[in-house]
Amino acid sequence: MLFDAYTRWRELTPDVERERTTLDAKVQYLTDKLRIQEMINEYAFACDSRRWDVLERLYDEDIERVMTGTLDETVRGRANLIGLHAKPALPRREGVVAPPRDLSKIEGLEIRHLIGTQVVRIGDDDRSAWALCHYQMALVGQEAGEWQHGLHEGTYLFTFSKARGDWRFVRHEIWTNNAANPMFSDPRARKAQAA
Repeated sequence: MLFDAYTRWRELTPDVERERTTLDAKVQYLTDKLRIQEMINEYAFACDSRRWDVLERLYDEDIERVMTGTLDETVRGRANLIGLHAKPALPRREGVVAPPRDLSKIEGLEIRHLIGTQVVRIGDDDRSAWALCHYQMALVGQEAGEWQHGLHEGTYLFTFSKARGDWRFVRHEIWTNNAANPMFSDPRARKAQAA
C-alpha cells in the first residue's frame, strides 16, 4: 500500500524543485510552502471539529478524492465530498470483510487526525503543488454506556492548485487501512459473518 503512494508521488512531483533565484521568488516559494502545510492542518482540524465551512474554503469546486487500501471510493465535486465527510459511506474494497459500523450510535464521537512526515513540493509553474504525509486517525466515543476507541492509519497525497487565485485542494488520494479500525468496522457483524 505504501509503495503505491510513493510510486504515485514520484509520478507527480519533481525530484528536485526549481531553484528560485530572486528575493521575491524565494519569499513567494516559502510563503506557498507554509500555506500548503497550513492547509493540511486546517483540513485535519475541519474534519475533526466537523467544520464543513472550512472545507468549503479549502476545496476547489471540482476536487476529486480517491480512497484505496481497505476502501474503494472515488468522489468528485466539493459538495459531494463534504457530504461524505459529514456522513461517510466508506465502501470496502472487494474481498475486505469488515462491515461498516453505524457511527450514529456512538455518543460523543471524537475524531483526531495525527499527521506527520509532511513533504511538500511546489511545481515549476508556482501554481501547482503536492504534499505527501502519513496519518493516524483516532476515534473515541461511547456505545451503550461503554467507551469505544479505534485507530487506523494511512498516507495522504494532496494535489493543490492556485490557478483560480488562492491555493485550493484539487485532488486527494488516500491509501488507508480504515476498514481495520474497530470504530469503522462492526466487530460483532464481522464475527457473525465468519461463523
